[in-house]
Amino acid sequence: MKIIDDIFQLKGKNHDLCVAIGAFDGIHEGHKDVIEGAIKRAKKIGGKSVVFTFDKHPKNFMSHKTTPKLINTKEEKIHLLEKLGVDYVIFQKFDKHFSSLTPLEFLKLLKTIRTREIFVGFNFRFGAGGAATVDDMIEMGKTCGIEVNKTNPVTSGKKVISSTLIRELITCGELDRVKNLLGYNLFIIGNVVHGKKYGHQLGFPTANLKLIDKIYPPFGIYGAKVQIEGYDKVYDGVVNIGRNPTLKDGELSVETHILDFSDYIYGKKVIVELIKHLRDEKKFNSIDELKTAIANDVLIWKGYLQNK
Repeated sequence: MKIIDDIFQLKGKNHDLCVAIGAFDGIHEGHKDVIEGAIKRAKKIGGKSVVFTFDKHPKNFMSHKTTPKLINTKEEKIHLLEKLGVDYVIFQKFDKHFSSLTPLEFLKLLKTIRTREIFVGFNFRFGAGGAATVDDMIEMGKTCGIEVNKTNPVTSGKKVISSTLIRELITCGELDRVKNLLGYNLFIIGNVVHGKKYGHQLGFPTANLKLIDKIYPPFGIYGAKVQIEGYDKVYDGVVNIGRNPTLKDGELSVETHILDFSDYIYGKKVIVELIKHLRDEKKFNSIDELKTAIANDVLIWKGYLQNK
């Protein structure tokens, strides 16, 4: 999969592109319908699949106050799209020039890179100010020689799966429902950075992740699966997400104690999948109380894994 930061980098290099367009935050089951539609069609016609998305959420350009917290960072989105088998991903800069394109100008832009088919969700809007609907795109596509495919909404129960709904569930700590709508466990990708070594002092060394601006579930302790750059094995872990009120109150952190693991992994990339909420974050009266609680967290998580 090739990563591109501007649509014009594809100009003249390919033909018969099948392009899935959207913000695709979370890459949930509804998004997958759109993206996989482009992938399957590209394979059928001998073309290339493209995901056209943005370097930042489009609402970020309009107003920082209305910008939603992202479910996936750019790195996490790349990880998911690579697993789906996309050929190209365009992380287009959403700036003043791009946001001012009329619907027809946008379609003509896609035509310049030899787009044959477009795949979008049922509620997609495009052009300056979101002026045009999917149905408008279908009609305009006919004049530009581009076939536009509109996917139907994907539902869970009676609700349409959306990034907004998933954000609400993450905020409420509904990890099982989040997994059902995403099609994968909520996860965090980050590089291991040096902390204050409190974990070592307590007898439970942790991999501290560089903090990322994204949405997190409620502060607390979670059972997790951990993948480490350069290691084939998937490890079990216990994760603290929060402000660690006993040792460093007020300092937001994501710290993972990897079970049965002691290698030096500073600087390495890790993927932490959040599986189960074990308990809420709590301030303890002493270091000994904290040590006892952490040991109990590990026992609870091991017990859960053994009884699965």
